[in-house]
This record gives sequence, C-alpha cells and structure tokens, in this order.
Amino acid sequence: MTSELVSTVFLSEKRKKIVLMLMDGPNTIDRIKESLEGSTSAIMAQVKILLEQGLIEQKDDDYRLTYIGQIVLKKIAPLIKTLDVLESNKEYWASRDLSGLPEHALDNIGDLGEVLIHEPDLNHLFEPPKQLLQSLKNAENVSTFYSYFCPSCPYNYAELGRKETNFTLILTRSVYTRLVEEYEDQYNAMIASKNSSLYVVDDDAAKLGALSITDDLLLIAFFNSEGVFDHKKLLSFEESARSWGKELFTHYKEMAEQVK
Repeated sequence: MTSELVSTVFLSEKRKKIVLMLMDGPNTIDRIKESLEGSTSAIMAQVKILLEQGLIEQKDDDYRLTYIGQIVLKKIAPLIKTLDVLESNKEYWASRDLSGLPEHALDNIGDLGEVLIHEPDLNHLFEPPKQLLQSLKNAENVSTFYSYFCPSCPYNYAELGRKETNFTLILTRSVYTRLVEEYEDQYNAMIASKNSSLYVVDDDAAKLGALSITDDLLLIAFFNSEGVFDHKKLLSFEESARSWGKELFTHYKEMAEQVK
C-alpha cells in the first residue's frame, strides 16, 4: 500500500506538482490548471488518480489533501525537494566536496530550491557574481564566510562598514592575516563600524569555499571533489535557501573566535 501511494506521487510530474501545491492549502481546479502545463483532460486524469488513491478529496469547488495525503506528503515532500535540487544540476553536485556541510545542512539541502550555478570566465575569475555585488549595495544585513582570499572583498566590506551596514564576516586565519597585513585601511574601516562583527576560524576547520547570505540571496561555493577551488558558485534567491544558509553560517560562527 505504501509503495503504491509513493509511486502515485513520483511517477507523474503533474501529480507531484498537484499534491505539493495542495500542501499549502485547498485550491480550485482552475488554479491547479493555471499552475500546470497541459490540456484540461490530461490534468483531470491525474486528479482522478489522486482521488482514487485517497491522497486528495473534493469539497465543493476545492481540492485538498486527505489525512492520508497529509501524512504521506509530510514524509516525502523533503525527498522531492532534495531530488529536485540534485537532479537539476547533477554534474555540479557530483563534482562537489560536501564534507563542509554538517548533517542538518545535508538533510535539508532541498531547501536551496531553484538554484543558479555561476561559473565565471577567465576575465572575471576572481570577481564575485554581479548578483551578489548588487545585493550588497542594498542590503541591511549580511553574513559572509570566506576560506580563500577574494581581492575585491576588502573594499566591498570596508564600504559596508562605512555605511554602517549590519554585517558579520568570518575568515580563516590565513585570509584574516593577509587582510590585516595588506589592506590596513579597509580592515580599519571594518573594525571601526559599530555594526560589524569579525570572526576568525582555523584553516583546517574550514571545508567550505565561501558562504554569503544577504537580504535577498544566498551564495555558497564548495571545493570540488579533488579539494580544488574552481570558482563555481551556487546562487539561490529563495527564502528557504537563506534560512538554510543562516543555520550553516551559525555552525561556522560557533567554531570561530571573535576579533576584539
């Protein structure tokens, strides 16, 4: 019985979208049709299967999940989200070293939602993505972790300090040392800001390339499976991704020491 219910959801993309839509509450058939591609007859055929399997029910003009549907979806919805994230960029994930993610981050990786893989050309290899730079200009809150040295970052975060943007920056010890020694003016601007917090973490504790969370995006960069930083970065603009990133950032912050 259980495998039949799971198959009902997984073996049709339309059925999967319908039940995920109904997780947010009852909906009319017109709204369901608007959210799906396909003819009315094709969509109604999938609705009929879900009704027959007892996963959804109809009350007046609304369709909703049954109690069985709620139980099943509560268990498999996280798996659906995870598969959607991984399958949409299978080659990227297969080439990443994810050892820098704690267990809770791996378990909830589906929260990243729809992602964009940023792979710069040789002329822009050491520059942050334009989306991040634009977001930093308008952000009120920024949380960032770097385990490699980004040449433009001292200037970007010094500017945040001068604008009194609320930001927390975690650097590995070697990156922090270079910042202090080679970018004194920018470092002083960061430290002088009353809304900034700077943390240092040991190099061997950092198994992640970069992580940045602003008001409207998440950026994360992993080392590849050979331990090399290849400048590929993942971007997501979904609220669930930012919440996921904030938990991960807290994980690294707890390992770090604050600069006084």
